[in-house]
Order: sequence, then C-alpha cells, then structure tokens
Amino acid sequence: MNSETNLSNFFFIYGIAIFPLALLIGPLIAELFLISVITYSLFFIIKEDQLEFFRNKYFLFFGIFYLSLLFSTVLNFYNLNNTIPAIFYLRVPLFAFSIWFILDKFNYFDKKIVIFYSVFFSIIIFDSLLQYYYGKNIMGFEFMSDRVSSFFGKELILGGFILRILPIFLIYLIMSETLTETKNNLFVIILISFSCFIIYLSGERTSFGLLILFFFTLFFISKNLRKIIIFIMISFFSLSIILPNLKSSDQPNPSVRMFNKSYNQFLGIGEEQYEKHKKKLFNKVYVFSHDHHGHYLLSYKIFKDHMIFGTGIKGFRYLCREKIYILENNDGCSTHPHNTYFQILVSNGLIGFSLLVFALLFVIREIFVCRKKINSLKEFDKFEISKAIAIAAIFVNLWPLVPSGNFFNNWLSILYFYPIGFYLYLKFKNEKKTTS
Repeated sequence: MNSETNLSNFFFIYGIAIFPLALLIGPLIAELFLISVITYSLFFIIKEDQLEFFRNKYFLFFGIFYLSLLFSTVLNFYNLNNTIPAIFYLRVPLFAFSIWFILDKFNYFDKKIVIFYSVFFSIIIFDSLLQYYYGKNIMGFEFMSDRVSSFFGKELILGGFILRILPIFLIYLIMSETLTETKNNLFVIILISFSCFIIYLSGERTSFGLLILFFFTLFFISKNLRKIIIFIMISFFSLSIILPNLKSSDQPNPSVRMFNKSYNQFLGIGEEQYEKHKKKLFNKVYVFSHDHHGHYLLSYKIFKDHMIFGTGIKGFRYLCREKIYILENNDGCSTHPHNTYFQILVSNGLIGFSLLVFALLFVIREIFVCRKKINSLKEFDKFEISKAIAIAAIFVNLWPLVPSGNFFNNWLSILYFYPIGFYLYLKFKNEKKTTS
C-alpha cells in the first residue's frame, strides 16, 4: 500500500468514521470535510469510470427530490438568502453517495474506530453526568431548564446527536467483530446503556421516543441482536430509575418533563386560555402541544395555496407572518413547522411530500426484506446485521409521528443522510456477495 493510499485511508476512512466529532467542534470543520469527501469521491468516480455509483435508482430518487426543492424555491423567490441553501443542498445527498464510494473503495472497519467511539461516548457521558449532578460541565456550561446539554451549551440537541451517531457506533462494532452473536463486550454494552440514559437526561422527548423505536425496530429485524438489546434496555431503564434519585436537590426528576409535561401538553392543561380560538383534535387533545398544534394548522393553511410545488426551502418562515395566514392570537409562526412531513408538504408541495412518503414505504419494505433474509441465515452475517442497523436508523429519521427539527438545517440534514451512505454500501456489498 503506497503512501498516497495510506494518506487517503487515514483522512477519509477515519474521517467518515469520526465525522460526528467534526459536527461537535463546529459547522465550519464539518462543512470543509464534507466538501473534501465529495470532491475526492467525484474525482475518482469519474477518473476510474465507476459511474455505477450514480447510475442507480437511489441517485435518481434524490436527484428528483433535490430538483423539486430547487424548483419550488426558485419559483417562490423571496430573496437570495432564501435561495442559496436550496442551490447548495445537493451536497448533502452527495455526501451519502461519497460515503458509499469511500467505504466500497477501502472496505475498512478498524477496531481503532471502535476505541475512538468508546472514548468519545465515555467523555460525553462523564461530562453530561458532571453537568447533571454539579450544575456545570467541563467547559463551564450550566445545567439549564432541567436539561443536560454537555458540550452543546445553550443548544439543547445532545439527545438528538447521540441518537443519530449511536447506530454508526453499532455498525462499527458489528463490522469490526467486536460484537457478535456469541461475543458480547460487556464494557461496550454498558457504554451504550449509559448513552441511552444521557438521551433521557437531555430531556429531549422526541429523541427518547425515537431511541425506543430504534431498538424496537432492530429487535424486530435481527434475531441475532435480541439478547444484546434486551440487556441494554434493562440496564438503561435501571439507570433511569436509580441515578436521578441519587441527586440531592430540589430539581425535578427527568421523568417529570418526559412524561408528566408531555401528558399535560397533549391535554392542554395550563393552556386553557387558548381554547377559545384553537380547536383541539377531536375536541380533546392537541397534536403534541398547543404550540405544535399551531404550527401544523398554519402549515396546512399555507399549503392549500401552494399545493403542487410548495413555497420553497424557507417559505414557511417568510409566509407565516403574512396577514392572510396569521392565525388568531398570532399562533404557529416559526422558522419551520417542527415536523418533517409538514415541512416538506409546505416547502416542496405534494411532489416533495409524495417522494418522502415513498421513501418511508420503501424503508418499511426493506425492514421486512432484511428480517426475512436474516431469519433465513444460519450464521451471523455481519454485513446483513449492519445493514439492519442502518435501515433502523433511517426509519427512525423518517418516522412521521413526532415533532422534529428543521429538516433543511445543515447539522440535522447531514445526520439524516449519514446512515444512508452506510446503508448503500452494505446493501450493494451484500448483493455482490450473493451474485459472486
């Protein structure tokens, strides 16, 4: 292996593996690496005439989705600042295909990456627990609003961050054979259990719900991981019951926000002053909360005037202030609708929304196909098991029945597409194995 290959190996293979660290450090570092990966991949795909990475139904699908987004944004031109994000959004799906190319080119899953993730998660867990029990983390960020944020400070996104990098860690554990059906690493399992507990401590109810959905989906797909999942869930729930009760303070248990507050928001308890102008669903409950209910009502109101092509990538935040759309008491207006499906419905219209629903149905189909394949195998197939993890991660990102962040936010979009690159690599790798 020559020095050029070694350098590429180190920079791109390890870079893709530890990419979440770049997101944690800052958007500039992550963006520079993303552009480097795309440039490198495009260069070698063209140079080595490996256009099969683009001549497939997946690239066609994402191409159509991108064009629908670009068209709707240009059609509803508000200003240049609103248009530029749509033009450059193509880099996000291209990042997924670049991950696929690099994984295929090097086919490298080193145990050093597992060590990195173990250290990475250990530091976040320690820092989060420090912030929870003593009020400040290593960097001096304070425990705010009864929620742990660790290195993210005022940005309360710790739970979502861990949720979306945990599947990648699992993939590397399986591919490096650190975890198998007969070989269970107790330290790693405990580490994953504590990571789940930190999601609980973060107070991010959506992330907590999606975490349960992720493990439930993985439990359904893969018979080989069920014992490990059961152990993780038992450990996680034990930690969630015991550790918060060790804190000697008047601050409420995370369960108060996770369950009590959610229950009150669904029923509108404490929001009775809004009921005169905000009709509940079935006259009994709000969709998630009074505020979310307003976002969705306003989204539907805007959508009715832009049904086919939508309003463009930032159309919601621009139009929700228009007099013809303002709800009574000025409810619902925000930077985005706080639900991926409502956001795509408003931004891309029925065309983009149809593509998103198609993607969800495709992933559900893949869940059953993968389950059938795994059940038919007599041996532990690390490629098929890893593909199952990637599918479960994508399914969680596409789950419609939860509030969500801004789909077009750089940080969130990149994490949504991150597991897709691994899925594409594992899917085509398995197909090559079957035909060879």
